[in-house]
Amino acid sequence: MQYLSLFFLIFVVCTFLVYNILPTRNRWLVLLCASLFFYLNFDVRYVFFLLFVAVSTYLSARTGRNQKKNKENMIICIIANVGVWLALKALPWAGNFLNVIGGRLFDWPELQIPKIIAPIGISYYVLLAISYLVDVHQKKIKPEKSFLKYLLYLSYFPTIVQGPISKYEELRDSLTAGKRVRYEEIRKYALLILIGLTKKMVIADRIAIFANYCFANYADLEGIVLYAGAVSYSIQLYMDFSGCVDICRGVSGIFGIDLIDNFKGPYFSKSIKEFWGKWHISFSRWLKDYIYIPLGGNRKGKIKKYRNLLITFFVSGVWHGISLNYFVWGMLQGIYQIVGECTYGIRERIKKNLRIQPHSFSDKLYSVIITFNLTTFAWIFFRSGRLLNAIEYIRRMFQSIQLWRILDGSVFINNFRFEQFVIMSLNVIIIFIIDYLKAKKDVSIELAIVKTHVILRWFIYLLLVYNIILFGVYGKGYDMSAFLYGGF
Repeated sequence: MQYLSLFFLIFVVCTFLVYNILPTRNRWLVLLCASLFFYLNFDVRYVFFLLFVAVSTYLSARTGRNQKKNKENMIICIIANVGVWLALKALPWAGNFLNVIGGRLFDWPELQIPKIIAPIGISYYVLLAISYLVDVHQKKIKPEKSFLKYLLYLSYFPTIVQGPISKYEELRDSLTAGKRVRYEEIRKYALLILIGLTKKMVIADRIAIFANYCFANYADLEGIVLYAGAVSYSIQLYMDFSGCVDICRGVSGIFGIDLIDNFKGPYFSKSIKEFWGKWHISFSRWLKDYIYIPLGGNRKGKIKKYRNLLITFFVSGVWHGISLNYFVWGMLQGIYQIVGECTYGIRERIKKNLRIQPHSFSDKLYSVIITFNLTTFAWIFFRSGRLLNAIEYIRRMFQSIQLWRILDGSVFINNFRFEQFVIMSLNVIIIFIIDYLKAKKDVSIELAIVKTHVILRWFIYLLLVYNIILFGVYGKGYDMSAFLYGGF
């Protein structure tokens, strides 16, 4: 079952109706049954991995009072769960690597690599389980007595595929409270779903046509066209991922369960450090709380701080995939921050000599542009299937700038014509305005619209629906269910 499908819509409506019919104390059971049904609908075999993670971490968290033994149990449990997750990620890569090395150096016969089941959502619920286990060990929360309530936390259907990654203490009460949502709140969450659909279907999937073309045909392209392709992918990834999170938050909200907002205008960031405070916020927080701080954070001098940064972003790269391109992407995020901190004084002196006023509009604009381009450069490694592909893409991008090609129609291909570009660009501008208001002014556009006059409010609703129907990408040969971060 995919989020963007009629089946999912019917599933949510039926779950909502049953949820509100039952007594408050039993409503969490509806969510548990719905979540397991949702997950089983992908592949029955996936549930065995989910149960392994749930049972092992639940039992480990409920061991005796011996602190030393509890810590040992926790470490063993974490190693076992991470080991299973890594094996699923690494075995296909290791088999291909052995075939390449063995074939070229030792003339070994090709290994037959069995097809490995990659359970949907395992990268997310393993992180949830680890955070729960560590928080219990550190006595931040008490271990959950009910296994079924804990299983609901790991399997909750709006979050299991792409997050966000909420801590147990944030969801524990709301998951089981059986809260009845008011009509005003449902309107807000419905609007959030429409915004998510706009991001995904009108923007991400439209601009993906051009981005995919550039990354698939980079050997025949160069200069500004490849740069435009990289920028397109930056926008595609953000709109796709944040659009899915908006849909998940909207669906969860109608059950009275608020999820963390995973994005706060990340492309308005003035530094890479700020970017990681606004991009995939729940995952960034997880890395900080369970990797960076336990390593020592910034408490033991700059050298160890930089080491901890690199290790943290190495983990981030591995989490996304066992591949050299993800490793380089992760390392770049750490290197950016280290270089940025080391050169801060020099950059400030240059600004002073050029008489650029600190915190002025021009200073902020310059920082935002530089940060966006650094992020886009790193996304090239993220998007490319192999490291060598990314390197060649970058080489050809800088080989010949050819600025005039941005005006000669080179950026327009089949199914991505000028008219589609204009409509998509208008939608991008609107979404970025919403992002700016949320990030800089702390304005909730959904709440603001819900509070407007009924005529204006319904005009906006209908305009969004019309926009999705008329300009969204769907139809024969198109898989609108394929969210980019669903593969991690």
